[in-house]
Amino acid sequence: MTILAERYIGACRLLLGDAMEIMPSLLPVDLIVSDVPYALTTGGVSKSSKTMSGIFAAHNYANDGQLIMATVPFDEMMPALFAALKADGDCYVMANDKNVHPLTDSALAAGFQFHNLLAWDKITPTANRWYMKNLEFTLYLWKGRARTINNPGSKQLIRGGIEKESGHPTEKPVHLMAEYIANSSNRGDTVLDPFMGSGTTGVAAMQCGRRFVGIEIDRDYFDIACRRIQDAYDRPDLYSDHMDGEQLSMVEAAE
Repeated sequence: MTILAERYIGACRLLLGDAMEIMPSLLPVDLIVSDVPYALTTGGVSKSSKTMSGIFAAHNYANDGQLIMATVPFDEMMPALFAALKADGDCYVMANDKNVHPLTDSALAAGFQFHNLLAWDKITPTANRWYMKNLEFTLYLWKGRARTINNPGSKQLIRGGIEKESGHPTEKPVHLMAEYIANSSNRGDTVLDPFMGSGTTGVAAMQCGRRFVGIEIDRDYFDIACRRIQDAYDRPDLYSDHMDGEQLSMVEAAE
């Protein structure tokens, strides 16, 4: 196991390195919430099709399936996530439409049980020749005993756009991750994101009064995550509505 850098910000522990090497050394966590890495579909770009924009623009994406630095095979990833959870815990992992089925198969093979398929309507669609894509999906899984979510009135579909803060090509909105965290954990629980990216899950965990462990393999995004989480910690107005005096004391004591 090689941890290239480690930083503590309030109740957040941020690690630079390979999650697959680091996770076995961690104490089991209460909840996993992650936009996990996966390869995209390659090929299929027609000469007659319109030029793609945004994260799929030619200067960002070479149509080779690799939009981010590193991907991990699902059949290796999901057993590692299963082992990282306590005996009873929930796990939320995101995927696009093409990866929902293989990710589900690997999750079930690893020992997870399937609760629900959730969807995020990101409002702004991605161009496509076979229906514009405005949805991304989240597998809601559990290990051990199934637990009722804290707000059973929550719906499968969460709608809301995102104001990009980090430049990460697959950045997700804080409000989305906060919904999952608030529903499947309690104040003071530990949330893990082994593929932290720009730190969105960490910001959401802090706002919800949870402890957080984040791992990121890319140094540039690790530094961005540290800055975003530090900014959130330096602005108690962002999470004062979610944390009582006991929780604020917990965060301060963790420094």
